Amino acid sequence: MGPTLALAERVAGTEFEQIPHDAREAAKQALLDFVGVTVAGIDEPLSRILCEQAQDEGGHPQAQLIGVAARASTTQAALINGSAGHAHDYDDVHTAMNGHPTVPVAPGVLALSEHLSRTGKDLIGAFSAGVDTECVLGRYAGPAHYARGWHATGTLGSFGAAAAAAHLHRLSADDTARALGIAGTQAAGLKSQFGTMCKPLHAGHAAATGVQAAALASRGFDSRTNILEVEQGFMATQADSASEQRFGSAMAQAAYCQDICFKYHAACYLTHSSIEATSNLCASNAFDPHDIDSIEIRVNAGHFGVCNIAEPRTGLEAKFSLRFTAAMALAGVDTSSIEIFTDELTRDPALIAFRDKIRVTAHDQPNPDSIVTITTRSGDQFTDAVNVAVPMRDLDAQWAKLERKFHALVDHKLGRARADELLECVKTLDQHDDLGDFFSMLRVA
Repeated sequence: MGPTLALAERVAGTEFEQIPHDAREAAKQALLDFVGVTVAGIDEPLSRILCEQAQDEGGHPQAQLIGVAARASTTQAALINGSAGHAHDYDDVHTAMNGHPTVPVAPGVLALSEHLSRTGKDLIGAFSAGVDTECVLGRYAGPAHYARGWHATGTLGSFGAAAAAAHLHRLSADDTARALGIAGTQAAGLKSQFGTMCKPLHAGHAAATGVQAAALASRGFDSRTNILEVEQGFMATQADSASEQRFGSAMAQAAYCQDICFKYHAACYLTHSSIEATSNLCASNAFDPHDIDSIEIRVNAGHFGVCNIAEPRTGLEAKFSLRFTAAMALAGVDTSSIEIFTDELTRDPALIAFRDKIRVTAHDQPNPDSIVTITTRSGDQFTDAVNVAVPMRDLDAQWAKLERKFHALVDHKLGRARADELLECVKTLDQHDDLGDFFSMLRVA
């Protein structure tokens, strides 16, 4: 059996009861975080444009758009909610897929669960199957896929979204393999678009592609059922170092949701370790930031093509600037605030002065840590090394952190009481056979 069909059988055979407890709990946490970042992102210009486009296109109101009053078709809802969820680049990440696991999968899962009247357990099972699919394929493709310039959130995310949608449609393994084929031939997303509206669009496009792929497969639409491994297929064209041995090892892991890492800074995840290290140095050492002579940030060379915009001119570009986000940390600016990343901020003279003292260099050998060294005018040096890409194992502590983040993102729009009600609903999602109240809570007039 080839990889595509083997993966399809795993997806079709996923049962809620078989998912490890910590993976189920982490899945609910990821869904809560997704709702929060989507409520925060739905009013962004890119989201408004997509909503206007959907309104012009028309379509059956099958699913709720998160954080607004409007409804749309399942594919439109997946596109808009997925793009809005990634608008602030504040959504979760996973090292196995080298991208953002929830934002391509959750929008389709929510839209289809509402449209098909599925239960909370159905929703969580489909979400887990989708995340597992992305992560297995991330291991299969290897690091060269991302290094080559593909945005895994858009490419691997399309497969994850299709897997989750196929699970909700209750497709057979053969039909799921066809859905993966339909999604795979449309999977796309280029890293050169980072810092533009197209990066969030990658997530929304992946979500919509998955919803459409499963719907077409359910109607008998034809596709290759070996899209991953076939000559001129996905791995052959998009992954220089794909390994079926790694695929086999990845398939042996029971679940992947428990290894999701969440963001607590509203910027590209690859800037977070440097932000944390810089903040640690300022908090634990007695020096005046204005007495700094120079700062070196040493990271893996792969960061350079992702988040090394040297002189950002917009708030969006600032999210992808190691120099600027570290400058914000030096100045005590709250990098967890989505409102703080504005075009005006990038013109702040104090931040520019800090930014221009920072030099970004590459590790001589692969190293997961971001190492920040601050040198003062008197010659004193202070160094810290941080790697934020380590999943938390204390899920209660993680829930508490995500709860604070959720309230910071949604309370101003939903109100505290409704936010608490929504939070409790997600926390007990697997206990709900009827999700009508949950989807009603996503609506904001």
